[in-house]
Amino acid sequence: MMLHPNRNRWSIFRLIGIQIFIFWSLSPAFAMQESPSLPWSFLEQHRAHILQLASDDEALAFFHSATTIDPESSRIHSKTQSAPTQSNLPAEIKEAIMSYLKSLAATTHAQTFQEILAKPSTTMLPSSTDLLPSEAQLQWIIKQPTLQTLKPVIDFYDRLSAWSPTTASPALPPDDEFAKFASYYDQTYQDWDGSPLSWVSIFKKNGQKGIEDTLLEYWQTSDHLATQHASSSGIHNVYVHHYIQTRLLPMFRANLLTHVIQFEATAYATAWKAWRTIQEWQQQEQTQFAITRLCGTWRWIVHNHQNHGDRKMTLTFSPPDQPSPSQIAPTTIEIHGDTVYLKWIFPQGVQEDSLLLSNNDTHLEGTFKNSLGPHGSISGKRLSTCRS
Repeated sequence: MMLHPNRNRWSIFRLIGIQIFIFWSLSPAFAMQESPSLPWSFLEQHRAHILQLASDDEALAFFHSATTIDPESSRIHSKTQSAPTQSNLPAEIKEAIMSYLKSLAATTHAQTFQEILAKPSTTMLPSSTDLLPSEAQLQWIIKQPTLQTLKPVIDFYDRLSAWSPTTASPALPPDDEFAKFASYYDQTYQDWDGSPLSWVSIFKKNGQKGIEDTLLEYWQTSDHLATQHASSSGIHNVYVHHYIQTRLLPMFRANLLTHVIQFEATAYATAWKAWRTIQEWQQQEQTQFAITRLCGTWRWIVHNHQNHGDRKMTLTFSPPDQPSPSQIAPTTIEIHGDTVYLKWIFPQGVQEDSLLLSNNDTHLEGTFKNSLGPHGSISGKRLSTCRS
């Protein structure tokens, strides 16, 4: 069955279109996150420094210096006060930080390659050494299992940049032999990526010479119309050069662009996973810190505005690593500054307390509201602190 010469190229660009659609359809989901300290905000603020990182120690030291993990906040912010020392961080959080920073650097590199490859195919490709900060950073990035595909992307880019066109495609002779030449190769080497006989596989395995040798098959296997030119090496070279310039190099760039887009999506996913791990850990730290501030025994006086009655009670908040006493414990404890929010879930309803710590965490004052209607004030005094 005869194939149109442009069908392969149409398949290539259609696949690229699908990849771009997937990437951009995911991007709004990233952009709509509510956190004011999104991963990409951190990248924009610290891009120059992130692109100089080349080791785990450098990454942890930079993250320590650039951020504050404040136990009174639920987010990691740009540094405004002293942050915890690196040794205080759990091993999995250190790993998440390194994964996060590697992914941010990798995302930037993917975007750079996309910008270069999106230019006209006649544009020369700069060397990867001109685009990447250092080989040391590349080796550091690809230690992350999910980011190891960056290495073959760069290897293919290096092969392609070494073969970038330096001159315009030569003019074809005034005959129709090139159409037959191109049709032969369009039909014989239809797969553009996966099989051993695809152009991409030949190029990756044998480089430019492998491509040029393959393009000499036509005069060895074609019909007598081609053999009329067998003695003319000049025409052979013109056909080969024109096919490479007009078909293969654009296809290789399109193939590489597809893999770069796929890699960028992977880097995005890796960064988000690491970011969420850090955020979830910080939320746990905040909860533990809140419980520590409340830890101990309190005498509460609750005034119900519905019946104007007072109720005195003793409440005990256990340390974070110990089970709660037999009394019902809050399902939610949040502390922001000296403001305390407690949420209690009872079989018959929900109660929320909005309180304020004062006098070196020895007093609590505020209000409560109950889903069943009661509401009023709370006055608390600490009777004892937790035993260490």
